[in-house]
Amino acid sequence: MSTPLASLMVLSWNGMQHLETCLSSVCGQTVSDREIILMDNGSTDGTKAWVEAHYPEVRVERVEQNLGVPGGVNHGLSCTRGRYVAILNNDIELDPNWLAESIRALEAFPDAGFTASRVRLFYQRDRLDTAGDIYFREGYPAKRGWLNVDGPEFDEPMPVFGACAVAALYRRELLDEVGLLDVDFEAGLEDLDLSFRAQLQGYGCRYVPGAVLYHKLGATVGHGLSNPVHRLRMHRNLWLLRIKNLPWQLWLRYLPNMVMAELIVVYRGLRTGHGGVLLSARIDVLKRLRTTLAKRRAIQAHRRISITELDRRISRGWFRHRMREKALEATVVIDGS
Repeated sequence: MSTPLASLMVLSWNGMQHLETCLSSVCGQTVSDREIILMDNGSTDGTKAWVEAHYPEVRVERVEQNLGVPGGVNHGLSCTRGRYVAILNNDIELDPNWLAESIRALEAFPDAGFTASRVRLFYQRDRLDTAGDIYFREGYPAKRGWLNVDGPEFDEPMPVFGACAVAALYRRELLDEVGLLDVDFEAGLEDLDLSFRAQLQGYGCRYVPGAVLYHKLGATVGHGLSNPVHRLRMHRNLWLLRIKNLPWQLWLRYLPNMVMAELIVVYRGLRTGHGGVLLSARIDVLKRLRTTLAKRRAIQAHRRISITELDRRISRGWFRHRMREKALEATVVIDGS
């Protein structure tokens, strides 16, 4: 059996209502040298039988028990054979040229190991979900372009820090060398953790404006931090990500920024009644500290990027950026989620 150029792996758990739109767009990609895998993560809604009846091109890999987001993705990735490997949500609609544009970018830029897409909101197609991930000195990430009206300022291909794995394409060798998603993250920032580890090993990320898709924001795991469990995981994972991936030289350099951000976040949490969740998240970090430090040692031992170059790729100005985001969040009603 010949090796396909690309593997497209869609993760789904009880999401059959999304699959017609998703799989029609995945099967409609202009690149024909591909395999398509639906990773059925323990669904109980008849997903496997429905996909096999309606999309014979799609190979269904099923596990009986939900492995969680990282575990399900990792299992699905282990079933792929392509030179390029896509991780895809089930609540998306790809432009027909998404795969071709993503592959073209990786072939044009050998130093890039993965691609970030131009992700628009499914129900408000003039607005962006993300145009690549940003990571700030304060230890907080952001989605580039979040809730902005899409326009010419997002037309330029460029290097970015990371890719949102709602739809991202990776070189096979990156996944082989860097590893897959960290199952300890459960759900939240596991894709940014992979992006950070990839950066440390010298794999850049390329934003591809022609790789367009539409995302039903919050359709599978929700969005924002309204759910206390999701809030706890996100705040815990922010710290796990920093402890694992940030070299100690940059810890020292960024410490004032991170302390100031921590004070602001805790103050706001106390004012909004989320102090208990923030405390629980930090206690959880301490419980996992030994394991996390062991992971850190392994990750830092394989770092190939220089401190100077990594510092250049980490952004400044989180406070101003967050204020602009909050202003947008206060005025934009996110439909359909």
